[in-house]
Amino acid sequence: MQQTDIEAAAQALLTRRLNQQITGPLPSEQRPATVEEALAIQQSLIQQMALAGQGVGGWKCALPIAIDGLENVPVIAPIFSSTLYTGSPCPIQPDQGVCKIEPEIAFRFGHDLPHRGEPYSEAEILNAMSGAHLALELILSRYAEPDSVSYLEHLADCLFNQGLFVGPQITVEQACAASEIRFVLTDASLDEGCRQIAGKHPSIYPQLPLFWMVNFLTQRGIDIKAGQLVITSSYAGVLELQPDVDFSLAYEKYGEILLRFKIN
Repeated sequence: MQQTDIEAAAQALLTRRLNQQITGPLPSEQRPATVEEALAIQQSLIQQMALAGQGVGGWKCALPIAIDGLENVPVIAPIFSSTLYTGSPCPIQPDQGVCKIEPEIAFRFGHDLPHRGEPYSEAEILNAMSGAHLALELILSRYAEPDSVSYLEHLADCLFNQGLFVGPQITVEQACAASEIRFVLTDASLDEGCRQIAGKHPSIYPQLPLFWMVNFLTQRGIDIKAGQLVITSSYAGVLELQPDVDFSLAYEKYGEILLRFKIN
């Protein structure tokens, strides 16, 4: 893949993101065929977003996976600072009329972890944390038919992320112990008024993908910055909510998110 194709792919994805466009696949010459090409497009997108005044406010990640005939494929994507939200109503771009979210826990860095060749230890990474939050990832694909698009194309386009709602703070110790969480979703649009959801982190503990992510990025020359947030996978898959409806999502003993989504 030529550098001009990488930059053109990133520009196309940037345009979709900024203009809230959902369209077809990229032209064949702009579609990544390898993990490195997908990550190169992602990095070019980061650089172009920075020129537009939008820095990286955090990251989404999971432990590497096997997919599309590939092994040990990274699950990593930036979350841009302009798409971090803390207030209600929270802007969102709906997908076929519904708001799609994933309930997560977000770790927050208290100080930088500069890139280096030597891996960071788990203790060093935890010591860099300033806290954690209940969080909702806002989900959207910018491809009109996402099931027909390869994982590498989704990787280039930041893995369905359109933003992150950052909720109440919890301690790092609470976050690291949160292997399973029972959720209660209360929403006036639900027939029963509320819904019980048994949640379980796919990596057992949410900090395990965090440890992987820090060293994946820093050994590729990417610095972790103080204030950045990291989410490490949904506890309950994708939940669908209606816009303009007040709802609450209780995270068992950890706290509760009270929110309303508005169409952006």
